[in-house]
Amino acid sequence: MTEALSMPASLAEDFFKSKSFEDWKKSRESEAKVQAEIISRLNGVIRSIGVLAKSLPKG
Repeated sequence: MTEALSMPASLAEDFFKSKSFEDWKKSRESEAKVQAEIISRLNGVIRSIGVLAKSLPKG
């Protein structure tokens, strides 16, 4: 952490403009989309189970 704080702002700026950082950022965004899709599908399954449970007779 202290190394990051001692970096000149121009070096940090160059890092955030680099292709490597852009590639990493796209990868993270892709992972987030996959996770969001999984959560969405699980929510659909949970809702369906709830509807099914309500439609079955109790007893």
